[in-house]
Amino acid sequence: MRHHVLILVENLSVPFDRRVWQESRALVDAGYRVTVISPTGTGQDREMEAVIDGVRILRYHLCASTGGPLGYLREYGLALWHTLRLALKVRREGRIDVVHACNPPDLLFLVALVLRPWGTRFVFDHHDLVPELFVSRFPDGGTTLQRLTKLVERLTFAAADAVISTNESYRRVAIERGRMAPDKVAVVRSAPDLSRFVRQSPDPGLRRGKRYLVAYLGVMGPQDGIDYALRSLERLRTDLGRDDVHAIFMGSGDAFDDMVALSEQLGISDMVEFPGRVPDEFVQRCLSTADLCLSPDPLNPLNDVSTMNKVVEYMAMERPLVSFDLVETRVSAGDAATYVPANDEAAFAKSIDELLDDEERRHRMGRVGRARVERELSWEVSRRALLEFYGRLLGESRSSGCGTRERKTMADTMSSDDTHAGAQHFCRTVRSLGAIGTEPRIFVAGCGKGHEALFIRKELGGSLTGVDVGEEWDPELGSGVTDFELRAGDVLDLPIPDESFDVVFYHHVIEHVSDPAVSLRELARVLRPGGMMYIGTPNRHRVVGYLGSFDATTREKVRWNLSEYRARIAGRFHNEFGVHAGFSEKELRTLLSAQFTDIRFLTGDYLRYKYGGRLPEPVLRAVASRTLCEVTAPSVYAIAWKAVQR
Repeated sequence: MRHHVLILVENLSVPFDRRVWQESRALVDAGYRVTVISPTGTGQDREMEAVIDGVRILRYHLCASTGGPLGYLREYGLALWHTLRLALKVRREGRIDVVHACNPPDLLFLVALVLRPWGTRFVFDHHDLVPELFVSRFPDGGTTLQRLTKLVERLTFAAADAVISTNESYRRVAIERGRMAPDKVAVVRSAPDLSRFVRQSPDPGLRRGKRYLVAYLGVMGPQDGIDYALRSLERLRTDLGRDDVHAIFMGSGDAFDDMVALSEQLGISDMVEFPGRVPDEFVQRCLSTADLCLSPDPLNPLNDVSTMNKVVEYMAMERPLVSFDLVETRVSAGDAATYVPANDEAAFAKSIDELLDDEERRHRMGRVGRARVERELSWEVSRRALLEFYGRLLGESRSSGCGTRERKTMADTMSSDDTHAGAQHFCRTVRSLGAIGTEPRIFVAGCGKGHEALFIRKELGGSLTGVDVGEEWDPELGSGVTDFELRAGDVLDLPIPDESFDVVFYHHVIEHVSDPAVSLRELARVLRPGGMMYIGTPNRHRVVGYLGSFDATTREKVRWNLSEYRARIAGRFHNEFGVHAGFSEKELRTLLSAQFTDIRFLTGDYLRYKYGGRLPEPVLRAVASRTLCEVTAPSVYAIAWKAVQR
């Protein structure tokens, strides 16, 4: 019997909501039965019931909120009532295995609770940080409203059997603020279907007689920064003297009318146009014509950690973009964007001006962005992550095709005692970040006996090369596994051509080499531009160094730690000795910054992954907190990307 998934969404109609529609189609194609409950749209999706591409859709009429916070409460209350009414109708017709609720609002868990007595599981698809969303929209909303949104969010996490996060920042919120177990939270990025983003022949008419065209695609709400973009364009004309630019803002939202009025107030209505929501054909034609694209989302608690769909869509169309400097925008766009100080309209205008004058740079940025999407950020990558998530949730292993069974992975057959948690955490990290394509080229620097390298190859696919000076591996290791090679080599002088790999695993090796900086330079050399390094090393500032040696006796742990303290007192706490001091986060950042960009520390996430379920939750929260992590973490973990040369 096919599993039945009931998807709930209130924010947009379906299939207009692209992410929800992609998820629905992926589940149907994999053999699930899918029903979606959503509101009707304003100009589309008007039927109250429809079956499209195998997805059953039930809709209800809903008026968008007006009048501030009270308007949202009224909208959400009506949406909850209609959703519950239709969900009970579906339940009367048959079994529901999973309620898959997409926020906002964070109230749909109530529907899942009503259905739970019949064995229904609850998946929270975390699209927005609602507390931050309300602060961004209503900065003067008061502490009561903020506390209420945080309470409802906490209740949603508490009710969830598992959580889907749209990026690593949201995943961290689920684990730290939502107190979800790390293995219950998976990242499924919002990603473009490349069949919808195909370059067309440019349409010179869209430039309206101007030399250059800039474009915006997306929602137009109070937090989306259209006003920042318009004021930047006004500065581009008045302060920088450019009158050769036309701008098209595609999309709609509750700030649409205000933005049209603002363009008139600024005196730039002749250089901007607002066609509203447009069909895919117009999007493709406009973005194929545009010289650059705009991502003007201002820095606020929501935007800084949110993945902007438009950013990846611009990249899919091979367009460079200008953005304010936001954490998750950097993660997505990398070197496909230029970044300006947060909310600085003059800097935004200057960046547009400079990029328009540098055609070669624009083309280079566009190529980098398109290549990154094809390898790592397309919907095909996210689709696989979604199906793997559902396979784990429902206790089955599904292929990425039409629901056929596939063999278990190494993670299913090997315990954490067989494979170091670092290798497992590495595999999960690169999957959640979309840091590898379908055929990744993986390098393991310091592969030891080779067992972890084999685990990684079987988990991630592609090809893997491992290098170690010891040559201690079993010659028969990996027999029958294609594209798997272990060879002798020194990480300070690798016998490997430049740019041979997409991702490097450098786990507890850097503290053993005589020149750590040289080793990182060599690893950067063999890594392609835009490739990712995963690195782990002992924490020099650790108070306890062998907290996690679960296979050691308490007596052995005490003896090892006392040995460390004696080495510190004697001045022998160095990496070249047997103690292996390691590096602090600050020291490791300094080493990495010479060759890599966008350095992110995952120490707290690793601790939760390794010790979750082994240490009491209050102890784990303390150990993994940013306040104490510097001294409580036995090891330091980070990821970093090799810069794309300009």
